[in-house]
Amino acid sequence: MNLKYLITGGYGFVGSHLVEKLCNDGHDLTVMDNLSNGQLSNLDHLKNKITTYLANVEQIQSVHFKKTFDGIFHLATAPRSSSLKDPMRDIETNCKGMIAVLELAKTHGAKVVFTSNSGIYGSAQEGGPINENSINNPTTPYDANKLVSEYYCKIYHDIYGVSSTVVRFATVYGERQQVNERLNWRPLVATFVKNAMNGEEVTINGDGEQTRDLIYVQDAVQGVIKAMKSSINDANIFLLSTNTETSVNQVLHVVEAIAGLRMRVKYSEPLPGDIRKMRYSYDKAKVKLGFEPQFSVHQGIERMMQYSRNKAQ
Repeated sequence: MNLKYLITGGYGFVGSHLVEKLCNDGHDLTVMDNLSNGQLSNLDHLKNKITTYLANVEQIQSVHFKKTFDGIFHLATAPRSSSLKDPMRDIETNCKGMIAVLELAKTHGAKVVFTSNSGIYGSAQEGGPINENSINNPTTPYDANKLVSEYYCKIYHDIYGVSSTVVRFATVYGERQQVNERLNWRPLVATFVKNAMNGEEVTINGDGEQTRDLIYVQDAVQGVIKAMKSSINDANIFLLSTNTETSVNQVLHVVEAIAGLRMRVKYSEPLPGDIRKMRYSYDKAKVKLGFEPQFSVHQGIERMMQYSRNKAQ
């Protein structure tokens, strides 16, 4: 069935992969982005098949659109790494933006899938993975604002009947993810891949034994679409993850093995608000949404590096 979707942040890393999949499935798409961290080139191959709306997410109003939407994928966000430096901008994008999306959904009768953040939990404890019932412990304004936005979804459902599902991403990586120094945005895998491709020294904050639950972008997109298709509409929260810990040092070794080189490494001070251990259970998403990750870290990084090689040619 052909459905009309709005994707906020659709020119970004995860957003562009989501747009590509939805477009291939035959849906009518409007893509909204302010291009602060997204690029038009991410969707050049689809530019004649989608409607583009360039603006900040907090400025969305129903009068801007000639059509109504069946669903809204809300991915637009300000980077976690810049939220301590510019907390007011983080509120503008992550809180006001969420309200604007919910107001639009209320007008259109559209379901919202909101991509939140697993960093809301803080660091995992010994003895088992974090799940949706674990205690929230946000360590940056970004985490706190994502949590507030989840509450907005619940409030709008309970008071206005707005349908929504919340997905909390583990650490997503994959093709099109880029380092953005202007935004202080240095994703772990993308940074190491860039270092390897350019023969650069690697800087690791802390001892490198801090862990991440790394989910490949195609697996993240699969989960987001399943959340939209689900009949669950009461702002229920689902973790999209792999239930696997990978240390920063291990990521480096995988990149080195795939690239066939040994990289120069410098260790520096830990980042403020950094999370020591990440491991998240996706059992709830598996049972309720039918979500199951398909790619290992090695497979995902291999695909990412091949993409970088092809782009460099």
